[in-house]
Amino acid sequence: MPLSSRAPTAPVAGRSPGTRVRSVRSHRLGAVLTLAVAAAVALVGCAGAPDPIEVVVEPASFDLAIGEDQRLLVGLFTPERQLVAHGEVELGLAYLGDGSQDSAAIEQSVPARFVPIPGGQIGAPTDAPSLVEDTGTGVYAATVDLDRPGVWGVRIAGELEDGTPFSGNRTFPVLEEHLVPAPGDEAPRVDNLTLDDVESGAVRAVQLDSRAQAANSEVAFPHLHVHTVAGSIEANRPVVVAVATPVYCRTRFCGPLTEVIAELALRYEDRADFIHLEVWEEFDSQTLNESAAAFIQTEIGGNEPWVFLIDEDGRIAARWDNILDVEALTEALEDLPVLPEVGT
Repeated sequence: MPLSSRAPTAPVAGRSPGTRVRSVRSHRLGAVLTLAVAAAVALVGCAGAPDPIEVVVEPASFDLAIGEDQRLLVGLFTPERQLVAHGEVELGLAYLGDGSQDSAAIEQSVPARFVPIPGGQIGAPTDAPSLVEDTGTGVYAATVDLDRPGVWGVRIAGELEDGTPFSGNRTFPVLEEHLVPAPGDEAPRVDNLTLDDVESGAVRAVQLDSRAQAANSEVAFPHLHVHTVAGSIEANRPVVVAVATPVYCRTRFCGPLTEVIAELALRYEDRADFIHLEVWEEFDSQTLNESAAAFIQTEIGGNEPWVFLIDEDGRIAARWDNILDVEALTEALEDLPVLPEVGT
């Protein structure tokens, strides 16, 4: 199945971590390339069968690079902005080089399952994909192997629960190497701000959580602001780090994400430490928190939210960009041994 493409647009430059930045989203991976509307395969309907739908494919991954078992996220929408949700779809990949070639053959085909937004409301799940109102309720996720940097094309095909076929194309960039800490990398050993810093008067509560806007505001979920990443690594304790800004998050996913992390922290406090890093030190001046920047800010910009699972050796064991797979994180936490009590 051939895929067609346009030439990629240039990435937007960012600034170094810890400095004032125009936007933490100055380089939105997965949204810089588009695919021409030339379908690879004509969908021919039978008499009385529903007309096929050409869906809009929105890549939602932040940091794709060459390697095996890469997590590819795509959102699917109808032209009327209804969201395709639930079930599985078929995902085909083709390599398009630098994007200048007209077409390429599908060389990898994998299933992609629906992953809901943490805390989102999507109604009763269906076995097959179905249409729901566009409230940003989830994406389809697939594990893919990407062996070359450059422009890749994705072809989505599926069938709604009522038998209506749908398909769509899009391109996305793949980097030579990851810009954000990836599995196997050493995690940044940051001494992030904690409640102790707020109680001492050294920092404002809003620097721990952007929801604490008013004077004398209390930090939401204080148990996510007790530990430092450096301290947990030094103590050989696994740690879950959520980098998110609940108030200023453009995706609207950050608030529900921190709520889910807070719940997991209470359930698995004997397996790992849990930390929320607020993205912004000062939003009005576009100044990033240094600890958050150490995880997500790159020389070409940054994206959020992110969740990282760091193992007892201080290395990234897993990471989830944009949409947290709560099921996968929960399984990873279940696999961790129970930690000895502090002081024993």
